[in-house]
Amino acid sequence: MRIESMPDDSVPHAAFTRYLRELPKYVVLRNEEDLFGNLQRGGDIDLLVEDLGLAERTLIRNLGAPIRVIRSSYVNGYSYDWGHVDLLPTVEWRGACYLRTEAVLDGRQLSPRGRAVPRIAHEALISWFSSLLWGGFYKDRYAAAIRQAVDTDGRAFRQALIEAAGKRLGIRLWQAAVDGHAETSKEWTRSLRLAVWSRAWLKSPVRTIQRCVAFVIGALRLRFEPPVPWIAIPGPESSGKSSLVNEIVHRFAACPYGNVQAIHWRSRFMAQDEPATDSRQRRNRGPIGGWRLLALAADWLICYWTRWAHLRAKGYILAFERTYFDVVVGHVRHPDGGGPRLGRALWSLLPKPDLVFVLDSQADVPSHRQLPAVHLLDGSSPLNAVVDQIQCVIREWMLSRSVASLGVQASTVTSPTARAVASSNAASSVSGTDNAR
Repeated sequence: MRIESMPDDSVPHAAFTRYLRELPKYVVLRNEEDLFGNLQRGGDIDLLVEDLGLAERTLIRNLGAPIRVIRSSYVNGYSYDWGHVDLLPTVEWRGACYLRTEAVLDGRQLSPRGRAVPRIAHEALISWFSSLLWGGFYKDRYAAAIRQAVDTDGRAFRQALIEAAGKRLGIRLWQAAVDGHAETSKEWTRSLRLAVWSRAWLKSPVRTIQRCVAFVIGALRLRFEPPVPWIAIPGPESSGKSSLVNEIVHRFAACPYGNVQAIHWRSRFMAQDEPATDSRQRRNRGPIGGWRLLALAADWLICYWTRWAHLRAKGYILAFERTYFDVVVGHVRHPDGGGPRLGRALWSLLPKPDLVFVLDSQADVPSHRQLPAVHLLDGSSPLNAVVDQIQCVIREWMLSRSVASLGVQASTVTSPTARAVASSNAASSVSGTDNAR
């Protein structure tokens, strides 16, 4: 069943305000003073919540099904056409909690706009530590919050630093904040990570280890079940696929539910094995030896699990102009009949793109008929129109995954616009067409 929702990039002020009013216990962790403006500039909303399940159900009820859902041990992320929302049950780094959720929620205050925010000591600590622990860098934009915490909530701020990082490093961080040189803390990242993890383990060894294991399992799950598709656009070099990929990357650059990264795969074993681009080349091309098939497959597999799977887990949509399957298609052209047994075995075992887009002018590209979820596009259409079709298919794929992961609580999906329906109908499935032939 096809699932579509209305592509609307306008920020739903009223619906989101209603959502916050229905949450019993939460705080907006950052940028509350310009919450919706931050969304429009490409930022996100971070909410620390007491009950993650309730917060998710309330979010779906008020804002509908998100296009993308990313779940990990420490945060659930929900991406819409208009922006991204993170729901956090804990304040932690890789399983090590450095500030208790209960302390933050119990000390919350109301902003002039009527939204719950942490006390300034907690807000400054979370903003400061998040970039240091996760990224190893210091964000200058949080200097004002750190300065305010020193001036107006200094006692609580100093105590929070000591509890999170230990007395020695905590006082050192406090002094850097008092002196107005919090940026020097980026030189202490390694010490801070060790201190935060060791302090958390000493306070609660069993729970810290459990959270650490959950973090690892969550990271692995994102690699084996990425929330974004992997796309391929096969065809000869003169087909304009490079321009198409570049335009897709540009279109998704500011997209809240996934940026596109172009991948140009070329194995060192591919010197004499360029993809066949027309029927004459395919007839004249010599066979690839078994050892080279294995070498190409190994290179493809290593690249996927060491680089590409990591990018997909982080939410990047990978766009390929050439794949392993384009190179070796002559050896598995008839997967149920002739052809080397090794080639057919490798074809079935290696990771494959989730979506393949073929311009109708290049419909004889041999590899596309044996890959799943192939979409035939109108090559005579303007470039923007073709990218519209591709974006619609990607969005529908992600929305279907999102709704499936959310289950019955995502039963309310807004109706599609005429433009979305037209774009989806224009991108027809080649695999279905082939079966009918």
